[in-house]
Amino acid sequence: VLGHTSCGAVKATAAGAAVPGVISSLYYHISPAVALAPNDVEKATEENVKLQAKQLAVSPVLKGLVEEGKLKIFGGVYNLATG
Repeated sequence: VLGHTSCGAVKATAAGAAVPGVISSLYYHISPAVALAPNDVEKATEENVKLQAKQLAVSPVLKGLVEEGKLKIFGGVYNLATG
């Protein structure tokens, strides 16, 4: 799972603002991370990566592979300014 700094979806979720396109469909998935780090978009991005990685690890499609050690799920945040 790879998040990135200055994420527009995290910013929009934190602001609760209406946005065009599919970003608003991500609000439901991002809002728990924003709740863990209110008023801090970068920390909320990190929390979102952690939460999404945990979700993938227990998904019906991937859970067995994770438990068998055939798949490892990692998370990170890409810094757009420094690469």
